[in-house]
Amino acid sequence: MAGLALCTATEISFNMLGFSAALSTNIMDCLQNVFSKKLLSGDKYKFSPPELQFYTSAAAVIMLIPAWIFLMDLPVIGKSERSFSLSQDVVLLLLFDGVLFHLQSVTAYALMGRISPVTFSVASTVKHALSIWLSIIVFSNPITAVSAVGTVLVFVGVLLYNKAKQMQRDTLVQHALNQSAEAEQKHMIHDGDVTSAK
Repeated sequence: MAGLALCTATEISFNMLGFSAALSTNIMDCLQNVFSKKLLSGDKYKFSPPELQFYTSAAAVIMLIPAWIFLMDLPVIGKSERSFSLSQDVVLLLLFDGVLFHLQSVTAYALMGRISPVTFSVASTVKHALSIWLSIIVFSNPITAVSAVGTVLVFVGVLLYNKAKQMQRDTLVQHALNQSAEAEQKHMIHDGDVTSAK
């Protein structure tokens, strides 16, 4: 998170409200990852990735309808009470965006069913950092030392997380091997005692 904050701190359009919104979005994404993982691998309720995408999309539509009505420039109920029209290009772009978002969401839920929510959140952080750098390249924003340090911090954090995850996995494997060896040794000692008793 600190790396992403440094990446965006030097943006020309940076303001605290936008940063707070981005931070709250990241927090909500992490919470959504945890609850989605519970729903994808739960005992009582277990959803498939397309089912989870359907229910979250339906809930999002219901929550956004009031904002859509009051903030969009719709006829009679919109801000200016003017007639509202969509061009064919806008409709096609909205449909294309919807299809891509659906595919991205179903893929994300399928991936989340296979990895931990923390790993997924770490991967999302890298995705956000790469998006920031893509916007820097596309919009020709100047690259500052602070944004470069932020990006390095993101990647160092990811590398440290992967290293810690690997060490944890190795420790668990070693612990399981030790327990297996101890159980086998006890079994051999017990068999030896039974044989000597005969």
